[in-house]
Amino acid sequence: MQVLFEIGQIFMATFMLAFVMPIFWIVLYLVYAQYRRQAATEEKLYGRVINGVGRQMFLSIVLGAAGGLGASAVLIFMGLSLEQIGLYFIWPVALLLLLVNPRYLCFSYAGGIVAFMVLFARHVLEPLFPAIAGNIVIESLLRIHIPALLVLIGLLHLIEALLIYFGGHWGSSPIYLKEDGGEVIGAFSLQRFWPIPLVALLVTVVAQTDIVGVSMPDWWPILQSTLQPAEGQSLQYMIIPVAAGLGYADMALSSTPRSRTVFSARWLAAYSVILLAVAVGSEYLPWLVLPGVLFAPVGHELLIIYGKKKEESRPPRFRRPESGVPLMMVLPGTVADAAGLVENDLILKVNNEEVNDNGELIRKIEESYFMVLLEGIREGKSFSHVLKKRSGYETEPGNPPWTAAGSYSSQNSLHRIAELGLIPVPEPDSAVYLEIRKPDPLGRFRWLKEKLFKPGKKN
Repeated sequence: MQVLFEIGQIFMATFMLAFVMPIFWIVLYLVYAQYRRQAATEEKLYGRVINGVGRQMFLSIVLGAAGGLGASAVLIFMGLSLEQIGLYFIWPVALLLLLVNPRYLCFSYAGGIVAFMVLFARHVLEPLFPAIAGNIVIESLLRIHIPALLVLIGLLHLIEALLIYFGGHWGSSPIYLKEDGGEVIGAFSLQRFWPIPLVALLVTVVAQTDIVGVSMPDWWPILQSTLQPAEGQSLQYMIIPVAAGLGYADMALSSTPRSRTVFSARWLAAYSVILLAVAVGSEYLPWLVLPGVLFAPVGHELLIIYGKKKEESRPPRFRRPESGVPLMMVLPGTVADAAGLVENDLILKVNNEEVNDNGELIRKIEESYFMVLLEGIREGKSFSHVLKKRSGYETEPGNPPWTAAGSYSSQNSLHRIAELGLIPVPEPDSAVYLEIRKPDPLGRFRWLKEKLFKPGKKN
């Protein structure tokens, strides 16, 4: 029991040090940049930030710390060391993939590439050029234990699946999306990112007389190190702090954000368990190494493709009906929230007058006095609520959200209605929308080239 207590003390002290590591702060900045971009999009669409960056960061740090604590415990339990998992190779590859597309900032892709590099160096380069093994980079690459690397990928994705299940729907952002056919529909952008503080092992070869620290059980480690001590030597394990990052990006088109994240989490957990089983099995059955290396990136990509097709195979959930104005979202702490309105409400009347589009809704609310009677249908039953406009919510003189012809200015109208806390389903021909651009892997490199070689270019 005393041994476990000593190990626990060392483990927790090292885990806390991970929060002050430079790499952890780099991950933290990348997470902040993603949330800041999401907030900027919300402000442009609705004239206000729906998901505050500070709250998003706090939730991500708390959940990331919990996930990192669990992952670290498993890494230490299995005895995975840094030279085995190749973390120092994975990070540079992951950052390069980030330049291609943000969704490739994932250890399944980076780890798969590193594993292929190990196989290539081990079975092609070293046999053809034996002297190359003396190169410090190649030597470090050859030390990577592929089963251990696959365990790391599977473990981090299992942690990610748990984080998605419990908090992937938090901070979902309503957006207006233009489909290929030209119709604008409502959707929810799901973006969660977690900085993961980790504790890992560093193993070195020392003389048996120089070994210090806590004695570990004979069965440990589960995955043996690739280092082979000579006679009179032994392996010395040290606990050090490191960091990683996990991200989840998805779109809820035909389902709610919660149901979408539950679906994603379950399939990702299944992928993780299969990868972990193959990784541990390959320690005893070497022929499983290649299937595991292939399954890590390919299985993850197929998972994304399947989830996307599944979501797009059903009719959009947030599409404009023939009559009324359906609500995608009611923002908390607003007058609409105080009035008792909730998401999925279908507003049919404002002060006993029918409304059938967003322009009519905001115009009739703007023309009303302090109290506004809203009537509609909720889950098949009629409802009526009184919306009380706050003091100061007045139409700007000479700048109403509608034109002289009676039609509304989409951008201004959406800002005004969001000020009340209402995010309605968009009109099919809405002038305000986002378009999903096809990935351009070379786009960032072209931009960098222009900056470097055309400094005097005028805009």
